Amino acid sequence: MADRRGFSRGRSVTDEQVQALKESGGSSRDIFTEEERAAIQFAEQLTAWPAAIQPADLETLGKFFNIEQIEELVLAIANLTNRFNEGMKTPVDV
Repeated sequence: MADRRGFSRGRSVTDEQVQALKESGGSSRDIFTEEERAAIQFAEQLTAWPAAIQPADLETLGKFFNIEQIEELVLAIANLTNRFNEGMKTPVDV
């Protein structure tokens, strides 16, 4: 089994978790902690529907992360998304 080091506190990501993220609804499986599920759900929402982010979404993250960690999460997701879209020349809906 491959061991992938996560950015958070030296945690590793298992092959089972990677596979689950590839499956519809896989991020809600109990192989992820509540903290991980909250971050994954937020990342999916920020990537697909950023305008739909509500204060309640940030409050949910606030149960697990401080404001600096939430800012870092947002910056990492936004930067990755922008780089991917630019690299793939994804059309932007205006």
